[in-house]
Amino acid sequence: PRAAAIDLADDSIYVVDKLARVQKFGPDGRHLLEWRMPDFAFGKPVGLSVGPDREVYVADTHYSRVMVYAPDGRLLRRWGREGRGDGEFLLPTDIAFDAAGLVYVAEYGDNDRIQVFNRDGKYLRQFGAFGVGPGQFMRPQSIAIAGETLYVADACNHRIAVFATDGRFLRHIGSAGRGPGQFIYPYGLCLDSRGRLLVCEFGNNRVQVIDPQTGESLAMWGRPGHAPGELAYPWAVEVDSAGRAVVVDSGNDRIQAFRY
Repeated sequence: PRAAAIDLADDSIYVVDKLARVQKFGPDGRHLLEWRMPDFAFGKPVGLSVGPDREVYVADTHYSRVMVYAPDGRLLRRWGREGRGDGEFLLPTDIAFDAAGLVYVAEYGDNDRIQVFNRDGKYLRQFGAFGVGPGQFMRPQSIAIAGETLYVADACNHRIAVFATDGRFLRHIGSAGRGPGQFIYPYGLCLDSRGRLLVCEFGNNRVQVIDPQTGESLAMWGRPGHAPGELAYPWAVEVDSAGRAVVVDSGNDRIQAFRY
């Protein structure tokens, strides 16, 4: 598994894996349905999101496009093509939505930026660039929005970048390291009902709960391993309506749910 998304209307969980399958599970883990991406010879998706309309958005990474599905797996629409221009992608990684329903798409591969679209895929604007400075990224792997604030898991810079949704850079959270409030390849992030950031670290095999204002680590769990509660190269984390953290435990080919 590479990514997960939760439909908070019923806590169903969508998971995409290296077979290019999107599977849907109930909150108890019961398998409900699945479908396969139409193309996968060049690579598999690494991003999955549920939109405000309950449609399932797939960042079809190696095919440089966004695919939108109904909850039953019917393809509804798609947009994007390979390139560096407006509305084009190289390697899209994740999708998030603001209060107005606009669609934010992160990508990397020397196109390290965030592009903004309307619901139908019309290009509106972009921000960010490849690099290590303020407002720059090295593999923006995951994004999340709270109000008018956008959080970016800037994976290869080992930090969380914070922007206004209009594209203004605000600040960074964290730095490279293994201590509380530090990160090694933060691949996944989400926000819980209290506005706290949950950050899933591919390199540190753990999840941290972060105060988004101060950057303080409020809680932390996980260690390398294969037993229950242990993690191997986790890629993503989501929170359901019951407050459980659902972690994509990629190296162990499973999903784990935690109370925190």
